[in-house]
Amino acid sequence: MKRWFVKYWPALVILGVSLILLRSFFRPGFPETHDGQLYLARMANFHLAAIDWHFPVRWAPNLNYKFGYPVFLFNYYVPYILALVPVVLGADFELSFKLLAIFSLFIGGFFWFLLVRKKFNPSAGLVAGLLYVAAPYQMLDILVRFSVGEIVAMGALPALLWAFDLLITKPGKIHFLLATLGLAAFSLTHNILFLFGAPVLAAFCLADAFSLPGKKFKRLSPVILSFLLAAGLTLFFWAPALLEKKYTNIDQLDQMQVEYANHILNLKQMIYSPWGFGYSYPGPNDNMSLQLGPIHWLIVLISFWLLVKTWSKSKKIDPLWLFFSLVFVVSVLAMLPLSLPVWRVLPLVRYVQFPWRLLAFATLAAAGLSAWVVKSIPKVSWVLTAAAVIYVTALATKPGGWFNWDNYYYYEFPFNTSIMSANTPRWFDENKNIKLTPGHFFDLRGISSFVELAWDTQKHLYQIDAPDDTEVLERTSYFPGWQVTVDGRKTEIDYQKTEYPGIITFKVPAGKHLIETKFTENTPARILGDSVSLVSLVALLIILETGWLLKPTKPK
Repeated sequence: MKRWFVKYWPALVILGVSLILLRSFFRPGFPETHDGQLYLARMANFHLAAIDWHFPVRWAPNLNYKFGYPVFLFNYYVPYILALVPVVLGADFELSFKLLAIFSLFIGGFFWFLLVRKKFNPSAGLVAGLLYVAAPYQMLDILVRFSVGEIVAMGALPALLWAFDLLITKPGKIHFLLATLGLAAFSLTHNILFLFGAPVLAAFCLADAFSLPGKKFKRLSPVILSFLLAAGLTLFFWAPALLEKKYTNIDQLDQMQVEYANHILNLKQMIYSPWGFGYSYPGPNDNMSLQLGPIHWLIVLISFWLLVKTWSKSKKIDPLWLFFSLVFVVSVLAMLPLSLPVWRVLPLVRYVQFPWRLLAFATLAAAGLSAWVVKSIPKVSWVLTAAAVIYVTALATKPGGWFNWDNYYYYEFPFNTSIMSANTPRWFDENKNIKLTPGHFFDLRGISSFVELAWDTQKHLYQIDAPDDTEVLERTSYFPGWQVTVDGRKTEIDYQKTEYPGIITFKVPAGKHLIETKFTENTPARILGDSVSLVSLVALLIILETGWLLKPTKPK
């Protein structure tokens, strides 16, 4: 026990600081944030889908006024899987999300400690971990926005750097499995941070390999294989997310295509901006703090000064030092107005929404650069780290308000939880359909009787007794993949009725019939994604069994 404490006591310090920063979470209720209630409602629907054994989770059964909503087809769900653990153990949704935030904040700092301790020393690891935990953007994400995907993704990024460093330095089955599954999980944690984070991670692996002796390609070959397998393992999500978005409103929202231009920052905001609980507006007058933080800036500038000094003396620079410097510079420049011409030509840019999200990578880079400051001037680094912790603790550890709802509120949350109904099926008309009276199914002629047998997330089963041919309308928004059978025979769905557009409607002949409506994987995108993911899983098992490309690299 004593030996463990000597080795890992910095982790306890990081945990303690994490708890101090989020000490307000130990009271009942949940902080008033921009998106907290929306993600809690998604959590409730994810829980319902999990109870119904709806895997992979695609459909949110109670959102969109209980017409259902394909939100999990297009949005990450690893955070909800993690939050299910405390829910299964008896926690309510609000408590589970608070525990998830504390866990993610600590995990990010802890894995920074592990990585930098290995590369430098325990002191440098502790400094990097504390600076990452005590970053203003972390507090903004948790206490003002509560973007649950970003919160978990920021915890995952240092863990991924650590896992791929293990794979590069000591290739082996366990390290390959950690890196591959970690990257796959990261890709399902936050869509946008993954799209930016994957190239950053790839560049880190390249820099890490070139900082070590031995054959570079041999070190990188298991990394390339890990990236390919992670992509294959998660294609069950990405194929439908990319290929079926055309059936939603997202591509028709012109505002989404230009919104990023309204959220470019100026340099002064990134150095310091007042703490607030408002929103991001066009121009520099945002009502929330979009700063990297003055202490973090000072750490970075000292690191840059040391880098130039080192280069002038030896003409040699650690590739990892250069990597973190470039990540910081590129992240900052990409948030400034001079980057707008580049933003306008980038693919998928309209889905980014907020360029200041790149503060996540500037924060990551600042923590990494601190290692070289500790190596060169440890006393200064400790003073600055303590100042950063105190600064953030004083700045932003109190939420703007609190609410407290039981789980039932989130199960019954009526709205769709998306900006401008982005994930709503494009043929669904909320204004018309919301006029329907409560109930799961209707006979448009009003002549039939129904007996409900089951109503789960992905399967609706009921009997109808129709004295004459009629049409049945279900309180379910149509999306590709829904199929209806009458007495086991597939029937055509009409979802373009003028009176109730976007609702599952179908014809039933006179008599008693058994109706089954199922949400299936029978679309080209889902069949492709599921098939590739299954093949990738088999390939992963074969590689783990054979050890292909996973033999240790011996330095020359």
